[in-house]
Amino acid sequence: MLDFLKLGLLVSQISAETLVDNSLTDGGAALSEALLVFARQCQDDSAFAARLAANAPWILWPTAMPLEPLATVQNVPLLQAAVTPWTVVGVDGSQIMPSHHEVHNCYLLNLGLTRISYGLDLPPLLTSEPRLFARPEDLYPLVDRRRVYIDELYVSLERSLFELENLTSQAIEARRLTGVSVLAMYDGSLIPWSAEKMSEPYLQNYLGRFEACLDRLREEKVALVGYLSKSRASDTVNDLRSALCPYTVANCREHCAHLNEEFFPCSRVWPLADRPLYDAILQKGQRSCAMVSGASVVKSMSSQNAISFCYLKSEVEVARIEFPRWLTADPGLFAFALSGALTQVVKGQGYPLALSEAHHLAVIKGPERERFFEMLGHKMIQLGINKVATSPKEARKRKGFV
Repeated sequence: MLDFLKLGLLVSQISAETLVDNSLTDGGAALSEALLVFARQCQDDSAFAARLAANAPWILWPTAMPLEPLATVQNVPLLQAAVTPWTVVGVDGSQIMPSHHEVHNCYLLNLGLTRISYGLDLPPLLTSEPRLFARPEDLYPLVDRRRVYIDELYVSLERSLFELENLTSQAIEARRLTGVSVLAMYDGSLIPWSAEKMSEPYLQNYLGRFEACLDRLREEKVALVGYLSKSRASDTVNDLRSALCPYTVANCREHCAHLNEEFFPCSRVWPLADRPLYDAILQKGQRSCAMVSGASVVKSMSSQNAISFCYLKSEVEVARIEFPRWLTADPGLFAFALSGALTQVVKGQGYPLALSEAHHLAVIKGPERERFFEMLGHKMIQLGINKVATSPKEARKRKGFV
């Protein structure tokens, strides 16, 4: 158990400085410098884009390419259901990881899904969908022709696909059912960052399933966005670091490998994140220019599906909105997606209502976890398995000695 007397002593030793996140500060020299560099780059978009493209292979961090003028700031109106009926579908997920201390070594994914229509006489859909993985081939999947035991990374990736595939199907069904514009909202980043840690065959299989969803949504004209609250991303700031570099070719390894990062010439805007930068640039109800991510996993996708992003400022925060690049090719659908996202934030009093409800439906609480393993135990007894018990460690954890 946690000793709160000892913990209280440790907490009392925290200084105010340790609680300040320099990358997200809303003031200071880094932000002032970033605003100046940003303003200079806005004066010549073509030169800025050319330098980004030329230096992208040499920079230590991914840079994003603007899809619009860097200075773009657009008002995002709220959707009026009385004028234009619309539907939002939101998804979130949770999981129970496998444990060899339990009665059976399996894992569970649970999906929370919401469908809410505005301006239509259609009741909301609030549901959850569990999926159990208990077979040997579930626990030892074939990856690059080898059976590997699953880990948290594998389960997390499979969960993200489970969420996206169900979101895609439900959003398309909603589009056909209602005949109105549909916004599919994903909780978090659409960029599968951790997929790069897997083997190449798994990555290609993952991206194939991932892009199949994006293709289906594009064909059905369903807008897809990933909503990131309190994002720590710094794509735009990374672009500004490229502009600040004093070398013709920003080869970080050649010119700065002998320096700590805080002493790089471009670190006058480091460790600033994008969020405070756009908080200073945008007014409430406005969005920034759209950019396509420079992440290596995004470069492995088709150009039309490449994950892109912009920043959207509400009454509460500056959120990062991610979407497939094809969404920007349809100005009407793109405008609807951003207006829908902002409207959801307003209705949710600071966070998208559809995602908030999906989260509550998806979360697996402690008593539910215990009941799940109890159900497994009963089933195993029915199947004639004689020894059904948790490990001694788990049994002692639950009972204790006192």
